[in-house]
Amino acid sequence: MKRFGCFQLDAANECLWCDGKQVPLAPKPFAVLRYLVENPKRLVTHDELLDALWPETFVQPQVLRTYVLELRKLLGDDPDEPQYIQTVPKRGYRFVAKVTAIKQQAPESSGSVQRIVGRDSELARLDVDLEHATNGNRKLIFLTGDAGCGKTALIDAFCARACSDDGARMVRGQSVEGFGGKEPFYPVREALSQLNENEKTSEFLSRKLPGWFGKNAENGAKIPALGEICEVVETLAQGEPLLLVLEDLHWADASTLDLLSALARRRGSQQLMILASYRPAEIDGQHPLPGLKEDLSTRRLCCEIVLGPLNRKAVSDYLQQQLNSNSLPGGLASFVHQHSEGNPLFMTATFEHLQSQSLLLSKAGKWHFAIPLSEIELGIPDGLLGMIDLQLGRLNDRERRLLEAGSIVGAIFPAWTAAAALKEDVLDLEDEYASLARRTRLLNAAGQDELPDGTRSTFYVFAHGLFREALYTRQPAARRAERHRRVAERLKSLFAGSEASIALELAQHYEAAGSWKEAIEALRLAADTAATRDADNAAHELLKRALDLSENLRPDERKSVERNLISQMKKFSEYQPARLA
Repeated sequence: MKRFGCFQLDAANECLWCDGKQVPLAPKPFAVLRYLVENPKRLVTHDELLDALWPETFVQPQVLRTYVLELRKLLGDDPDEPQYIQTVPKRGYRFVAKVTAIKQQAPESSGSVQRIVGRDSELARLDVDLEHATNGNRKLIFLTGDAGCGKTALIDAFCARACSDDGARMVRGQSVEGFGGKEPFYPVREALSQLNENEKTSEFLSRKLPGWFGKNAENGAKIPALGEICEVVETLAQGEPLLLVLEDLHWADASTLDLLSALARRRGSQQLMILASYRPAEIDGQHPLPGLKEDLSTRRLCCEIVLGPLNRKAVSDYLQQQLNSNSLPGGLASFVHQHSEGNPLFMTATFEHLQSQSLLLSKAGKWHFAIPLSEIELGIPDGLLGMIDLQLGRLNDRERRLLEAGSIVGAIFPAWTAAAALKEDVLDLEDEYASLARRTRLLNAAGQDELPDGTRSTFYVFAHGLFREALYTRQPAARRAERHRRVAERLKSLFAGSEASIALELAQHYEAAGSWKEAIEALRLAADTAATRDADNAAHELLKRALDLSENLRPDERKSVERNLISQMKKFSEYQPARLA
Protein backbone atom coordinates (compact mmCIF):
# COMPACT_ATOMS: atom_id res chain seq x y z
CA MET A 1 0.00 0.00 0.00
CA LYS A 2 1.37 3.42 -0.99
CA ARG A 3 0.20 6.68 0.60
CA PHE A 4 0.41 10.17 -0.91
CA GLY A 5 -1.60 13.11 0.36
CA CYS A 6 -5.02 11.86 1.44
CA PHE A 7 -4.83 8.94 -1.01
CA GLN A 8 -3.82 5.31 -0.57
CA LEU A 9 -2.97 3.21 -3.62
CA ASP A 10 -3.68 -0.48 -3.04
CA ALA A 11 -1.65 -2.26 -5.72
CA ALA A 12 -2.64 -5.71 -4.47
CA ASN A 13 -6.34 -5.09 -4.93
CA GLU A 14 -5.99 -2.65 -7.85
CA CYS A 15 -7.92 0.18 -6.21
CA LEU A 16 -7.48 3.73 -4.90
CA TRP A 17 -8.78 5.02 -1.57
CA CYS A 18 -9.26 8.50 -0.17
CA ASP A 19 -10.12 9.05 3.49
CA GLY A 20 -11.44 5.51 3.83
CA LYS A 21 -13.64 5.60 0.72
CA GLN A 22 -12.85 3.86 -2.53
CA VAL A 23 -12.35 6.16 -5.52
CA PRO A 24 -13.79 4.82 -8.80
CA LEU A 25 -10.92 4.40 -11.26
CA ALA A 26 -10.81 2.39 -14.49
CA PRO A 27 -7.98 -0.17 -14.95
CA LYS A 28 -5.85 1.76 -17.45
CA PRO A 29 -5.76 5.12 -15.60
CA PHE A 30 -5.05 3.10 -12.45
CA ALA A 31 -2.11 1.40 -14.18
CA VAL A 32 -0.69 4.80 -15.20
CA LEU A 33 -1.05 6.14 -11.65
CA ARG A 34 0.44 2.99 -10.14
CA TYR A 35 3.52 3.20 -12.36
CA LEU A 36 4.08 6.88 -11.53
CA VAL A 37 3.59 6.30 -7.79
CA GLU A 38 6.03 3.37 -7.86
CA ASN A 39 8.61 5.61 -9.57
CA PRO A 40 8.32 8.91 -7.65
CA LYS A 41 10.54 11.98 -7.93
CA ARG A 42 12.01 11.00 -11.29
CA LEU A 43 11.15 11.63 -14.92
CA VAL A 44 9.06 8.84 -16.44
CA THR A 45 9.20 9.31 -20.21
CA HIS A 46 6.30 8.72 -22.57
CA ASP A 47 8.15 5.77 -24.12
CA GLU A 48 8.83 4.19 -20.73
CA LEU A 49 5.16 4.40 -19.76
CA LEU A 50 3.98 3.00 -23.09
CA ASP A 51 6.50 0.14 -22.96
CA ALA A 52 5.54 -0.71 -19.37
CA LEU A 53 1.77 -0.65 -19.83
CA TRP A 54 1.34 -1.64 -23.48
CA PRO A 55 4.29 -3.95 -24.25
CA GLU A 56 4.42 -5.17 -27.86
CA THR A 57 1.35 -3.09 -28.67
CA PHE A 58 1.34 0.17 -30.64
CA VAL A 59 -0.57 2.86 -28.74
CA GLN A 60 -0.73 6.55 -29.60
CA PRO A 61 1.09 8.73 -26.99
CA GLN A 62 -2.04 10.93 -26.97
CA VAL A 63 -3.73 8.19 -24.92
CA LEU A 64 -1.38 8.95 -22.02
CA ARG A 65 -2.44 12.58 -22.02
CA THR A 66 -6.09 11.52 -21.82
CA TYR A 67 -5.43 9.27 -18.82
CA VAL A 68 -3.29 11.89 -17.04
CA LEU A 69 -6.05 14.48 -17.53
CA GLU A 70 -8.50 12.01 -15.99
CA LEU A 71 -6.15 11.38 -13.06
CA ARG A 72 -5.62 15.10 -12.44
CA LYS A 73 -9.36 15.62 -12.34
CA LEU A 74 -9.79 12.75 -9.90
CA LEU A 75 -6.90 13.85 -7.64
CA GLY A 76 -7.91 17.51 -7.78
CA ASP A 77 -4.48 18.37 -9.18
CA ASP A 78 -3.67 21.71 -10.82
CA PRO A 79 -1.39 21.25 -13.88
CA ASP A 80 0.08 24.73 -13.35
CA GLU A 81 0.90 24.08 -9.68
CA PRO A 82 0.92 20.28 -9.44
CA GLN A 83 0.83 18.53 -6.10
CA TYR A 84 0.96 15.06 -7.62
CA ILE A 85 1.67 14.78 -11.36
CA GLN A 86 4.04 17.22 -13.04
CA THR A 87 4.21 17.37 -16.82
CA VAL A 88 7.70 17.59 -18.33
CA PRO A 89 6.93 19.12 -21.76
CA LYS A 90 7.56 16.82 -24.73
CA ARG A 91 9.27 14.25 -22.46
CA GLY A 92 6.93 12.69 -19.90
CA TYR A 93 5.72 13.01 -16.31
CA ARG A 94 7.11 13.16 -12.79
CA PHE A 95 5.22 12.16 -9.63
CA VAL A 96 6.20 14.94 -7.23
CA ALA A 97 4.24 14.08 -4.07
CA LYS A 98 5.88 12.31 -1.14
CA VAL A 99 5.08 8.58 -1.31
CA THR A 100 5.06 6.52 1.88
CA ALA A 101 4.82 2.74 2.07
CA ILE A 102 2.30 1.60 4.68
CA LYS A 103 1.34 -1.82 5.93
CA GLN A 104 -1.33 -3.49 3.80
CA GLN A 105 -4.65 -2.93 5.47
CA ALA A 106 -8.08 -3.19 3.90
CA PRO A 107 -10.09 0.02 4.38
CA GLU A 108 -13.55 -0.15 5.84
CA SER A 109 -15.64 -2.40 3.64
CA SER A 110 -18.73 -0.28 4.05
CA GLY A 111 -17.27 2.40 1.78
CA SER A 112 -16.85 -0.04 -1.07
CA VAL A 113 -20.18 -1.78 -0.61
CA GLN A 114 -22.03 1.50 -0.28
CA ARG A 115 -20.76 2.78 -3.60
CA ILE A 116 -21.91 -0.17 -5.67
CA VAL A 117 -25.54 -0.09 -6.78
CA GLY A 118 -27.82 -2.46 -8.63
CA ARG A 119 -25.71 -5.57 -7.98
CA ASP A 120 -27.36 -7.03 -4.88
CA SER A 121 -28.36 -10.28 -6.58
CA GLU A 122 -24.84 -10.80 -7.98
CA LEU A 123 -23.26 -10.16 -4.56
CA ALA A 124 -25.72 -12.61 -2.99
CA ARG A 125 -24.75 -15.28 -5.53
CA LEU A 126 -21.07 -14.77 -4.79
CA ASP A 127 -21.75 -14.97 -1.05
CA VAL A 128 -23.43 -18.36 -1.56
CA ASP A 129 -20.54 -19.59 -3.71
CA LEU A 130 -18.02 -18.55 -1.06
CA GLU A 131 -20.04 -20.36 1.60
CA HIS A 132 -19.93 -23.54 -0.53
CA ALA A 133 -16.18 -23.13 -1.00
CA THR A 134 -15.73 -22.64 2.75
CA ASN A 135 -17.45 -26.00 3.22
CA GLY A 136 -14.88 -27.67 0.98
CA ASN A 137 -16.70 -27.48 -2.37
CA ARG A 138 -14.31 -25.64 -4.67
CA LYS A 139 -15.91 -23.05 -6.93
CA LEU A 140 -14.94 -21.45 -10.25
CA ILE A 141 -17.04 -18.44 -11.26
CA PHE A 142 -16.63 -16.56 -14.53
CA LEU A 143 -17.69 -12.91 -14.26
CA THR A 144 -18.37 -11.51 -17.72
CA GLY A 145 -19.60 -8.27 -19.23
CA ASP A 146 -18.72 -5.42 -21.58
CA ALA A 147 -16.17 -2.72 -20.80
CA GLY A 148 -17.41 -0.41 -18.07
CA CYS A 149 -20.16 -2.74 -16.83
CA GLY A 150 -18.74 -2.75 -13.29
CA LYS A 151 -16.87 -6.07 -13.01
CA THR A 152 -14.00 -4.55 -11.04
CA ALA A 153 -16.36 -2.63 -8.75
CA LEU A 154 -18.30 -5.82 -8.01
CA ILE A 155 -15.09 -7.71 -7.29
CA ASP A 156 -13.90 -4.90 -4.99
CA ALA A 157 -17.16 -4.95 -3.04
CA PHE A 158 -17.25 -8.74 -2.76
CA CYS A 159 -13.59 -9.09 -1.74
CA ALA A 160 -13.97 -6.45 0.96
CA ARG A 161 -16.94 -8.34 2.39
CA ALA A 162 -15.32 -11.75 2.05
CA CYS A 163 -12.11 -10.72 3.80
CA SER A 164 -13.81 -8.90 6.67
CA ASP A 165 -16.96 -10.95 7.30
CA ASP A 166 -15.92 -14.45 6.21
CA GLY A 167 -12.23 -14.34 7.10
CA ALA A 168 -11.13 -15.48 3.64
CA ARG A 169 -7.63 -14.84 2.33
CA MET A 170 -7.79 -13.05 -0.99
CA VAL A 171 -5.09 -12.83 -3.66
CA ARG A 172 -5.61 -11.01 -6.92
CA GLY A 173 -3.86 -11.05 -10.28
CA GLN A 174 -4.58 -9.28 -13.56
CA SER A 175 -3.66 -10.16 -17.11
CA VAL A 176 -2.07 -7.32 -19.05
CA GLU A 177 -2.84 -6.40 -22.66
CA GLY A 178 -0.05 -7.47 -25.00
CA PHE A 179 1.73 -9.34 -22.20
CA GLY A 180 -0.12 -12.66 -22.31
CA GLY A 181 2.40 -14.54 -24.43
CA LYS A 182 5.42 -13.03 -22.71
CA GLU A 183 5.33 -14.74 -19.31
CA PRO A 184 3.33 -17.95 -18.63
CA PHE A 185 1.03 -17.83 -15.61
CA TYR A 186 1.64 -14.07 -15.23
CA PRO A 187 -1.60 -13.19 -13.30
CA VAL A 188 -1.24 -16.29 -11.09
CA ARG A 189 2.30 -15.37 -10.11
CA GLU A 190 1.19 -11.81 -9.38
CA ALA A 191 -1.61 -13.11 -7.16
CA LEU A 192 0.52 -15.57 -5.19
CA SER A 193 3.26 -12.97 -4.64
CA GLN A 194 0.83 -11.10 -2.37
CA LEU A 195 1.21 -13.90 0.19
CA ASN A 196 4.94 -13.24 0.55
CA GLU A 197 4.38 -10.85 3.45
CA ASN A 198 3.65 -13.80 5.74
CA GLU A 199 6.96 -15.37 6.77
CA LYS A 200 5.60 -18.90 6.95
CA THR A 201 3.80 -18.66 3.62
CA SER A 202 6.80 -16.96 2.03
CA GLU A 203 9.06 -19.86 3.06
CA PHE A 204 6.50 -22.34 1.72
CA LEU A 205 6.29 -20.56 -1.65
CA SER A 206 10.07 -20.30 -1.90
CA ARG A 207 10.40 -24.04 -1.30
CA LYS A 208 7.56 -25.21 -3.55
CA LEU A 209 7.91 -22.67 -6.37
CA PRO A 210 11.61 -21.74 -6.42
CA GLY A 211 11.38 -20.64 -10.04
CA TRP A 212 9.15 -17.79 -8.91
CA PHE A 213 9.94 -17.15 -5.26
CA GLY A 214 13.30 -18.81 -4.59
CA LYS A 215 16.65 -17.05 -4.25
CA ASN A 216 17.47 -17.60 -7.92
CA ALA A 217 14.05 -16.54 -9.20
CA GLU A 218 15.42 -13.38 -10.77
CA ASN A 219 18.23 -15.23 -12.54
CA GLY A 220 16.14 -17.10 -15.07
CA ALA A 221 15.13 -20.11 -12.95
CA LYS A 222 12.69 -22.43 -14.68
CA ILE A 223 8.95 -21.79 -14.70
CA PRO A 224 7.01 -24.09 -12.34
CA ALA A 225 5.03 -26.95 -13.85
CA LEU A 226 1.26 -26.74 -13.94
CA GLY A 227 0.86 -29.56 -11.43
CA GLU A 228 3.22 -27.86 -8.99
CA ILE A 229 1.16 -24.68 -9.05
CA CYS A 230 -2.06 -26.65 -8.53
CA GLU A 231 -0.61 -28.36 -5.45
CA VAL A 232 0.52 -25.04 -4.00
CA VAL A 233 -2.88 -23.40 -4.52
CA GLU A 234 -4.68 -26.38 -2.99
CA THR A 235 -2.34 -26.46 0.00
CA LEU A 236 -2.96 -22.76 0.61
CA ALA A 237 -6.71 -23.45 0.50
CA GLN A 238 -6.56 -25.89 3.41
CA GLY A 239 -7.51 -24.71 6.85
CA GLU A 240 -8.92 -21.36 5.73
CA PRO A 241 -10.78 -20.22 2.59
CA LEU A 242 -8.67 -18.91 -0.29
CA LEU A 243 -10.24 -16.51 -2.78
CA LEU A 244 -8.19 -16.38 -5.98
CA VAL A 245 -9.23 -13.49 -8.25
CA LEU A 246 -7.95 -13.41 -11.85
CA GLU A 247 -9.04 -10.41 -13.90
CA ASP A 248 -9.09 -9.68 -17.65
CA LEU A 249 -8.69 -13.27 -18.81
CA HIS A 250 -9.30 -12.12 -22.39
CA TRP A 251 -5.59 -11.11 -22.26
CA ALA A 252 -4.43 -14.21 -20.39
CA ASP A 253 -1.83 -16.63 -21.72
CA ALA A 254 -2.74 -20.24 -22.56
CA SER A 255 -0.89 -21.54 -19.48
CA THR A 256 -3.15 -19.56 -17.14
CA LEU A 257 -6.24 -21.01 -18.83
CA ASP A 258 -4.76 -24.52 -18.54
CA LEU A 259 -4.29 -23.91 -14.81
CA LEU A 260 -7.92 -22.82 -14.42
CA SER A 261 -9.04 -25.96 -16.22
CA ALA A 262 -6.87 -28.18 -14.04
CA LEU A 263 -7.96 -26.54 -10.75
CA ALA A 264 -11.63 -26.90 -11.72
CA ARG A 265 -11.28 -30.58 -12.64
CA ARG A 266 -9.09 -31.77 -9.74
CA ARG A 267 -10.78 -33.53 -6.86
CA GLY A 268 -10.40 -32.67 -3.23
CA SER A 269 -12.18 -30.76 -0.51
CA GLN A 270 -10.08 -27.61 -0.54
CA GLN A 271 -11.66 -24.33 0.56
CA LEU A 272 -10.95 -22.71 -2.80
CA MET A 273 -12.99 -20.13 -4.72
CA ILE A 274 -11.73 -18.77 -8.05
CA LEU A 275 -13.35 -15.64 -9.45
CA ALA A 276 -12.25 -14.96 -13.04
CA SER A 277 -13.40 -11.97 -15.10
CA TYR A 278 -13.21 -11.21 -18.81
CA ARG A 279 -14.83 -9.19 -21.59
CA PRO A 280 -16.45 -11.38 -24.27
CA ALA A 281 -16.14 -8.51 -26.77
CA GLU A 282 -12.33 -8.81 -26.61
CA ILE A 283 -12.32 -12.46 -27.63
CA ASP A 284 -12.08 -13.57 -31.25
CA GLY A 285 -13.11 -16.90 -32.73
CA GLN A 286 -9.69 -18.47 -32.13
CA HIS A 287 -9.50 -17.74 -28.40
CA PRO A 288 -9.63 -20.89 -26.24
CA LEU A 289 -11.51 -19.30 -23.32
CA PRO A 290 -15.12 -19.69 -24.61
CA GLY A 291 -14.49 -23.36 -25.39
CA LEU A 292 -12.98 -23.92 -21.94
CA LYS A 293 -15.91 -22.24 -20.20
CA GLU A 294 -18.44 -24.19 -22.25
CA ASP A 295 -16.74 -27.51 -21.45
CA LEU A 296 -16.49 -26.79 -17.73
CA SER A 297 -20.09 -25.55 -17.65
CA THR A 298 -21.33 -28.71 -19.35
CA ARG A 299 -19.57 -30.75 -16.65
CA ARG A 300 -20.99 -28.45 -13.94
CA LEU A 301 -17.51 -27.44 -12.89
CA CYS A 302 -18.06 -23.69 -13.22
CA CYS A 303 -20.80 -21.09 -13.36
CA GLU A 304 -21.11 -17.68 -14.98
CA ILE A 305 -22.38 -14.31 -13.78
CA VAL A 306 -23.15 -11.95 -16.65
CA LEU A 307 -23.25 -8.25 -15.72
CA GLY A 308 -25.86 -6.41 -17.74
CA PRO A 309 -26.80 -2.71 -17.67
CA LEU A 310 -28.15 -1.04 -14.55
CA ASN A 311 -31.83 -0.19 -14.36
CA ARG A 312 -33.18 3.29 -13.70
CA LYS A 313 -33.61 2.68 -9.96
CA ALA A 314 -29.95 1.71 -9.60
CA VAL A 315 -28.94 4.89 -11.44
CA SER A 316 -31.18 6.89 -9.10
CA ASP A 317 -29.58 5.20 -6.06
CA TYR A 318 -26.12 6.07 -7.38
CA LEU A 319 -27.06 9.72 -7.90
CA GLN A 320 -28.53 9.96 -4.41
CA GLN A 321 -25.28 8.61 -2.98
CA GLN A 322 -23.13 11.02 -4.97
CA LEU A 323 -25.29 14.07 -4.19
CA ASN A 324 -25.92 12.95 -0.61
CA SER A 325 -29.58 13.69 -1.10
CA ASN A 326 -32.79 11.69 -1.36
CA SER A 327 -34.32 14.43 -3.49
CA LEU A 328 -33.02 14.59 -7.07
CA PRO A 329 -33.81 17.27 -9.65
CA GLY A 330 -36.73 16.17 -11.78
CA GLY A 331 -35.61 14.11 -14.75
CA LEU A 332 -31.97 13.69 -13.62
CA ALA A 333 -32.11 9.93 -13.10
CA SER A 334 -33.90 9.38 -16.42
CA PHE A 335 -31.45 11.67 -18.24
CA VAL A 336 -28.36 9.90 -16.87
CA HIS A 337 -29.89 6.46 -17.43
CA GLN A 338 -30.83 7.32 -21.01
CA HIS A 339 -27.40 8.70 -21.93
CA SER A 340 -25.44 5.97 -20.15
CA GLU A 341 -27.82 3.18 -21.18
CA GLY A 342 -27.19 1.67 -17.76
CA ASN A 343 -23.43 1.20 -18.25
CA PRO A 344 -21.87 2.06 -14.84
CA LEU A 345 -18.72 3.61 -16.35
CA PHE A 346 -20.77 5.75 -18.72
CA MET A 347 -23.16 6.60 -15.87
CA THR A 348 -20.30 7.89 -13.73
CA ALA A 349 -18.80 9.84 -16.62
CA THR A 350 -22.17 11.40 -17.52
CA PHE A 351 -22.79 12.52 -13.94
CA GLU A 352 -19.27 13.92 -13.55
CA HIS A 353 -19.61 15.72 -16.88
CA LEU A 354 -22.80 17.44 -15.70
CA GLN A 355 -20.96 18.66 -12.62
CA SER A 356 -17.72 19.66 -14.34
CA GLN A 357 -19.66 21.71 -16.90
CA SER A 358 -21.63 23.40 -14.09
CA LEU A 359 -24.88 22.02 -15.50
CA LEU A 360 -25.83 20.54 -12.12
CA LEU A 361 -25.61 22.98 -9.22
CA SER A 362 -26.48 23.13 -5.53
CA LYS A 363 -28.25 26.07 -3.95
CA ALA A 364 -29.43 26.24 -0.34
CA GLY A 365 -28.84 22.50 -0.01
CA LYS A 366 -30.98 21.60 -3.05
CA TRP A 367 -29.71 20.43 -6.42
CA HIS A 368 -31.00 21.90 -9.67
CA PHE A 369 -30.11 22.21 -13.35
CA ALA A 370 -28.37 25.38 -14.52
CA ILE A 371 -30.46 25.33 -17.72
CA PRO A 372 -33.63 23.45 -18.68
CA LEU A 373 -32.99 19.75 -19.10
CA SER A 374 -34.33 19.82 -22.65
CA GLU A 375 -31.60 22.29 -23.66
CA ILE A 376 -28.65 20.23 -22.39
CA GLU A 377 -26.52 18.82 -25.20
CA LEU A 378 -24.32 16.32 -23.44
CA GLY A 379 -21.97 15.26 -26.24
CA ILE A 380 -19.28 12.78 -25.24
CA PRO A 381 -18.21 13.15 -21.59
CA ASP A 382 -14.50 13.89 -21.24
CA GLY A 383 -13.93 10.83 -19.07
CA LEU A 384 -14.95 8.52 -21.92
CA LEU A 385 -12.95 10.04 -24.77
CA GLY A 386 -9.90 7.86 -24.17
CA MET A 387 -11.87 4.62 -23.94
CA ILE A 388 -13.90 5.36 -27.06
CA ASP A 389 -10.77 6.37 -28.97
CA LEU A 390 -9.13 3.07 -28.04
CA GLN A 391 -12.16 1.05 -29.13
CA LEU A 392 -12.49 2.83 -32.47
CA GLY A 393 -8.72 2.85 -32.95
CA ARG A 394 -8.79 -0.93 -33.34
CA LEU A 395 -10.87 -0.64 -36.51
CA ASN A 396 -9.32 -0.68 -39.96
CA ASP A 397 -10.28 1.93 -42.57
CA ARG A 398 -13.02 -0.21 -44.12
CA GLU A 399 -14.62 -1.06 -40.77
CA ARG A 400 -14.61 2.59 -39.71
CA ARG A 401 -16.16 3.60 -43.03
CA LEU A 402 -18.97 1.08 -42.59
CA LEU A 403 -19.74 2.25 -39.06
CA GLU A 404 -19.61 5.91 -40.07
CA ALA A 405 -22.15 5.23 -42.81
CA GLY A 406 -24.45 3.50 -40.32
CA SER A 407 -24.16 6.42 -37.87
CA ILE A 408 -25.73 8.76 -40.42
CA VAL A 409 -29.22 7.48 -39.57
CA GLY A 410 -28.86 7.02 -35.80
CA ALA A 411 -28.08 4.51 -33.08
CA ILE A 412 -30.29 2.05 -34.99
CA PHE A 413 -29.95 1.83 -38.77
CA PRO A 414 -30.94 -0.50 -41.62
CA ALA A 415 -28.13 -1.74 -43.85
CA TRP A 416 -29.75 -0.24 -46.95
CA THR A 417 -29.29 3.32 -45.61
CA ALA A 418 -25.57 2.68 -45.13
CA ALA A 419 -25.41 1.28 -48.66
CA ALA A 420 -27.07 4.45 -49.93
CA ALA A 421 -24.66 6.64 -47.97
CA LEU A 422 -21.68 4.81 -49.46
CA LYS A 423 -23.20 4.30 -52.93
CA GLU A 424 -22.57 0.56 -52.67
CA ASP A 425 -24.59 -2.62 -53.16
CA VAL A 426 -26.65 -3.49 -50.09
CA LEU A 427 -26.20 -7.26 -50.49
CA ASP A 428 -22.44 -6.95 -50.22
CA LEU A 429 -22.73 -4.70 -47.19
CA GLU A 430 -25.12 -7.08 -45.39
CA ASP A 431 -22.36 -9.70 -45.25
CA GLU A 432 -19.78 -7.17 -44.05
CA TYR A 433 -22.02 -5.83 -41.29
CA ALA A 434 -22.83 -9.36 -40.10
CA SER A 435 -19.11 -10.11 -39.88
CA LEU A 436 -18.40 -6.77 -38.17
CA ALA A 437 -21.08 -7.44 -35.55
CA ARG A 438 -19.56 -10.83 -34.75
CA ARG A 439 -15.98 -9.57 -34.50
CA THR A 440 -16.17 -6.19 -32.81
CA ARG A 441 -19.31 -6.18 -30.65
CA LEU A 442 -19.63 -2.46 -31.47
CA LEU A 443 -23.00 -3.20 -33.04
CA ASN A 444 -25.57 -5.99 -33.03
CA ALA A 445 -28.21 -7.23 -35.44
CA ALA A 446 -31.69 -6.04 -34.42
CA GLY A 447 -34.17 -7.66 -36.78
CA GLN A 448 -35.24 -7.04 -40.36
CA ASP A 449 -37.40 -4.57 -42.23
CA GLU A 450 -39.42 -5.13 -45.41
CA LEU A 451 -39.10 -2.30 -47.94
CA PRO A 452 -41.83 -1.15 -50.35
CA ASP A 453 -40.16 -2.98 -53.23
CA GLY A 454 -40.44 -6.28 -51.34
CA THR A 455 -36.78 -6.62 -50.42
CA ARG A 456 -35.64 -7.09 -46.83
CA SER A 457 -32.84 -5.32 -44.99
CA THR A 458 -31.25 -6.10 -41.62
CA PHE A 459 -31.33 -3.50 -38.87
CA TYR A 460 -28.25 -2.95 -36.74
CA VAL A 461 -27.93 -1.17 -33.39
CA PHE A 462 -24.75 0.34 -31.96
CA ALA A 463 -23.63 -1.20 -28.67
CA HIS A 464 -23.89 2.27 -27.14
CA GLY A 465 -25.20 5.56 -28.44
CA LEU A 466 -21.91 7.29 -27.59
CA PHE A 467 -20.06 5.11 -30.11
CA ARG A 468 -22.54 6.26 -32.74
CA GLU A 469 -22.11 9.89 -31.71
CA ALA A 470 -18.32 9.66 -31.88
CA LEU A 471 -18.43 8.08 -35.36
CA TYR A 472 -20.95 10.65 -36.58
CA THR A 473 -19.36 13.84 -35.25
CA ARG A 474 -15.82 12.93 -36.35
CA GLN A 475 -16.74 12.69 -40.03
CA PRO A 476 -15.80 15.74 -42.11
CA ALA A 477 -18.84 18.01 -42.39
CA ALA A 478 -18.93 17.90 -46.18
CA ARG A 479 -18.79 14.09 -46.28
CA ARG A 480 -21.48 13.83 -43.63
CA ALA A 481 -23.76 16.22 -45.53
CA GLU A 482 -23.33 14.31 -48.78
CA ARG A 483 -24.16 11.03 -47.09
CA HIS A 484 -27.34 12.52 -45.61
CA ARG A 485 -28.35 13.73 -49.06
CA ARG A 486 -27.81 10.27 -50.57
CA VAL A 487 -29.94 8.63 -47.88
CA ALA A 488 -32.72 11.18 -48.47
CA GLU A 489 -32.68 10.55 -52.21
CA ARG A 490 -32.82 6.79 -51.66
CA LEU A 491 -35.76 7.26 -49.29
CA LYS A 492 -37.63 9.26 -51.93
CA SER A 493 -36.94 6.60 -54.52
CA LEU A 494 -38.11 3.73 -52.32
CA PHE A 495 -41.27 5.49 -51.14
CA ALA A 496 -42.20 7.21 -54.40
CA GLY A 497 -45.91 8.00 -54.30
CA SER A 498 -46.12 7.73 -50.50
CA GLU A 499 -43.57 10.35 -49.46
CA ALA A 500 -45.93 11.62 -46.75
CA SER A 501 -45.23 8.51 -44.66
CA ILE A 502 -41.53 9.35 -44.44
CA ALA A 503 -41.69 13.14 -44.76
CA LEU A 504 -40.20 13.81 -41.33
CA GLU A 505 -37.22 11.51 -42.02
CA LEU A 506 -36.70 13.24 -45.36
CA ALA A 507 -36.74 16.63 -43.65
CA GLN A 508 -34.14 15.55 -41.10
CA HIS A 509 -31.74 14.21 -43.74
CA TYR A 510 -32.17 17.19 -46.07
CA GLU A 511 -31.63 19.62 -43.19
CA ALA A 512 -28.45 17.79 -42.14
CA ALA A 513 -27.32 17.93 -45.79
CA GLY A 514 -27.94 21.68 -45.98
CA SER A 515 -30.56 21.17 -48.71
CA TRP A 516 -32.85 23.85 -47.31
CA LYS A 517 -35.57 23.96 -49.99
CA GLU A 518 -36.01 20.18 -49.92
CA ALA A 519 -36.06 20.19 -46.11
CA ILE A 520 -38.73 22.92 -46.01
CA GLU A 521 -40.88 21.08 -48.54
CA ALA A 522 -40.61 17.85 -46.52
CA LEU A 523 -41.58 19.71 -43.32
CA ARG A 524 -44.65 21.16 -45.06
CA LEU A 525 -45.65 17.70 -46.17
CA ALA A 526 -45.16 16.36 -42.65
CA ALA A 527 -47.30 19.21 -41.27
CA ASP A 528 -50.12 18.38 -43.69
CA THR A 529 -49.95 14.75 -42.57
CA ALA A 530 -50.08 15.76 -38.90
CA ALA A 531 -53.07 18.02 -39.56
CA THR A 532 -55.04 15.17 -41.13
CA ARG A 533 -54.57 13.28 -37.88
CA ASP A 534 -55.85 16.21 -35.78
CA ALA A 535 -52.34 16.80 -34.42
CA ASP A 536 -52.54 20.57 -34.82
CA ASN A 537 -49.85 21.33 -32.25
CA ALA A 538 -47.38 19.07 -34.04
CA ALA A 539 -48.29 20.70 -37.37
CA HIS A 540 -47.63 24.15 -35.85
CA GLU A 541 -44.16 23.09 -34.65
CA LEU A 542 -43.22 21.58 -38.00
CA LEU A 543 -44.20 24.72 -39.89
CA LYS A 544 -42.38 26.92 -37.39
CA ARG A 545 -39.28 24.80 -37.97
CA ALA A 546 -39.68 25.25 -41.72
CA LEU A 547 -40.01 29.01 -41.20
CA ASP A 548 -36.74 29.02 -39.25
CA LEU A 549 -34.98 27.10 -42.03
CA SER A 550 -36.17 29.58 -44.63
CA GLU A 551 -33.65 32.09 -43.24
CA ASN A 552 -30.95 30.04 -44.98
CA LEU A 553 -32.46 30.72 -48.43
CA ARG A 554 -31.42 33.49 -50.78
CA PRO A 555 -33.45 36.69 -50.22
CA ASP A 556 -35.28 36.36 -53.55
CA GLU A 557 -36.38 32.80 -52.65
CA ARG A 558 -37.11 33.38 -49.01
CA LYS A 559 -39.94 35.89 -49.35
CA SER A 560 -42.25 33.66 -51.38
CA VAL A 561 -41.46 30.60 -49.24
CA GLU A 562 -42.21 32.47 -46.01
CA ARG A 563 -45.44 33.80 -47.47
CA ASN A 564 -46.61 30.29 -48.34
CA LEU A 565 -45.62 28.93 -44.94
CA ILE A 566 -47.45 31.68 -43.05
CA SER A 567 -50.52 31.17 -45.23
CA GLN A 568 -50.44 27.46 -44.38
CA MET A 569 -50.08 28.20 -40.67
CA LYS A 570 -53.12 30.52 -40.71
CA LYS A 571 -55.29 27.51 -41.39
CA PHE A 572 -54.94 26.67 -37.74
CA SER A 573 -57.10 29.02 -35.67
CA GLU A 574 -54.80 28.69 -32.63
CA TYR A 575 -51.85 30.14 -34.55
CA GLN A 576 -51.13 33.82 -34.15
CA PRO A 577 -48.47 34.79 -36.73
CA ALA A 578 -45.46 36.56 -35.26
CA ARG A 579 -43.87 37.22 -38.65
CA LEU A 580 -45.89 38.70 -41.53
CA ALA A 581 -42.97 39.82 -43.69
